[in-house]
Amino acid sequence: MINPTAIYLPDEPQIPNPEPNPLPSPEPVPTPIPQPVPGPVPEPVPAPIPQPVPGPIPQTVPGPIPQTIPEPV
Repeated sequence: MINPTAIYLPDEPQIPNPEPNPLPSPEPVPTPIPQPVPGPVPEPVPAPIPQPVPGPIPQTVPGPIPQTIPEPV
């Protein structure tokens, strides 16, 4: 059954889309360069000097004393 309230459009010939016109390139807007705002200069914090931790002192183990053998002349 045909809907009597619908509007039927006649078949229109399909026109292929022409080549789109290239959009004009927008003018480059110069971006403002942010200027550094002078602020308070941070005071350098001295780093703590690491203190050497005293450890056990290595004991030297006495070894055999090498004997020098006199060479025959």
